[in-house]
Amino acid sequence: MEPLGFTLNDIYRLLLLMFRTGALLMTVPVFGHVSIPRTLRVLFIILIAVMLFPSSFVTSIQPPPTMAHLTLVILSELGIGFLMGFTVVIIFSAVQFAGHIIGLQMGLAVANVIDPMSAGQISIIGQFYYLLSLLIFLVINGHHLVINALVRSFEIVPVGGAVFSAGLQGFFVDLSFMVFVVGIKLAAPVIITLYIINTVLGIVARTVPQMNVFIVGFPLAIGVGLAFIGLSFPFFYLLLNKVFGGLENDLATILGILRG
Repeated sequence: MEPLGFTLNDIYRLLLLMFRTGALLMTVPVFGHVSIPRTLRVLFIILIAVMLFPSSFVTSIQPPPTMAHLTLVILSELGIGFLMGFTVVIIFSAVQFAGHIIGLQMGLAVANVIDPMSAGQISIIGQFYYLLSLLIFLVINGHHLVINALVRSFEIVPVGGAVFSAGLQGFFVDLSFMVFVVGIKLAAPVIITLYIINTVLGIVARTVPQMNVFIVGFPLAIGVGLAFIGLSFPFFYLLLNKVFGGLENDLATILGILRG
């Protein structure tokens, strides 16, 4: 008697669904953040896999004939999930990069905090921007977009049917380039303002040598930087909204490449 009416093949299909689902959800910051208990994350992965189980693409999953073939299918499913998750994560990396640049310009290079996701130190402004981008991601229903992309991925790239071609390399090179483009755009309002402030202070230092520019400039850079960070929030939201809006096309592109 099969438990809960599941056959051995049904359990096998469910497990394969969980590999791709788990790899994606453990990578995306919203679902895979370390502040979420690990048990809760695993239960959520199982819940998503069970909800996907009645779908039509599940019936086409066939058990591999050998253990070596099974291992390749598992690695393939993990690879698909991680690649999709990396496509999302790279946007948040651009946000952290922008915060790091701003922190350096404001003189906060030594004011770092521990990032629980990477277990490394990042700029305090970068961490603030990262948390702010997470809120924007949730507000625009980005988490729904990720789950919808997961469902579509099984329809576009069947389990065990992924083709890891050379096109992936070019795609992720373009995505990596986007980190610098988006990061500079996000940081531009504050960087330009601080550059003007530093230029003015340099002129003052030349014209009034008696003034200690370092004592005046350090708190001035921090104050002006924080003020323009607040003033640039509408621009920050509009730009991230546009970038997250293109995330659906990016995920569709990578699935198209994996389909072969």
